[in-house]
Amino acid sequence: MRTLSTALCSLLAAVLLAAYPTHLNAQSSQGGLRGVVKDSQGVIPGVTVTMVNEANGVSRDTVTNGGGEYSFPAVEPGSYTVKASVQGYKTFERKAVPVSVQSFLSLEITLEIGALEETITVTGASPLIETTNASTGDVLDTRSLESIPSAGRSVFLMANLTPTVQTSGNEHWNRMQDQVGNSAMSMGGGAVRANNYLVDGFPVTDLQNRASTNPTIEAVQDVKVQVHTYDAEMGRTGGGVMNMAAKSGANDFRGSGYAVFRPESLVSQLLIPKLQGQPNVPEYWRNGGGGVGGPIVKNKTFFWVAGEKYVDNQPQQTTACRSTSRIRSPASTSPATSFRRAG
Repeated sequence: MRTLSTALCSLLAAVLLAAYPTHLNAQSSQGGLRGVVKDSQGVIPGVTVTMVNEANGVSRDTVTNGGGEYSFPAVEPGSYTVKASVQGYKTFERKAVPVSVQSFLSLEITLEIGALEETITVTGASPLIETTNASTGDVLDTRSLESIPSAGRSVFLMANLTPTVQTSGNEHWNRMQDQVGNSAMSMGGGAVRANNYLVDGFPVTDLQNRASTNPTIEAVQDVKVQVHTYDAEMGRTGGGVMNMAAKSGANDFRGSGYAVFRPESLVSQLLIPKLQGQPNVPEYWRNGGGGVGGPIVKNKTFFWVAGEKYVDNQPQQTTACRSTSRIRSPASTSPATSFRRAG
């Protein structure tokens, strides 16, 4: 009987998940585009609007409703070409429409009377302003992540470019197991451990409000840093949200690589060992990585692989106490012997 009840409960849960998907949306790294199509007389229903990803050729289309409105939800971050066409009007085309992580843009399209074969291409237009979302923050796109120098090649420390964000993480700790000292930051005046971290909409925040994974910059396409106010879907945090979108391949093969090193000949000896007359121990530090991606099936399936590694022999101070035979003696009142070592 218990097995039957469990099976029925599982079946009921599956039915509810299938019947009400719109009420169970998870946190997302996708954006969106919406707007109105009109002419000089008013709105135009029945217009076919198409979005084409300029990197991988994937396209989506929709038709405007009775109010001339169109909407593209759940759009992957990237650069898009938007087209609008209907009989009796010239085809509208606008290239390089940027859709970023958690950005929901509004694009108003105006058509001109003419032949369908004629095309009006919009270039040099003003940037689209996000007016449909109350979230405040900033987007660090691929160009920023690739071109702006970052301490330790850390994507978390790049959030310092956003106003009211103050990072306190140690750029030296940039390995996967070092997230505790790398994702520490105050966002919007909140506590250092009061933030939420996501990769492709999936939360990677552990129970101590640290990022449980440390993605390499070579694997990140966009980062949305949200402070002060953010969508209700994010929740969980009293500080801010760092939402990262992973890179995916495109129709062209592309790769990147980097190497960071510290020349031992330019590193001076530490002060304390120098005062103690100890020999200078060279400290080396090497950090390298990269990524590569491309098509498996053009316009359909793509891949992107990235990774990094670093090695070093930088000393870290450790303090320890050791009890002597005099300490262990009941009649002794001498303090414990203290020593330090570099390891």
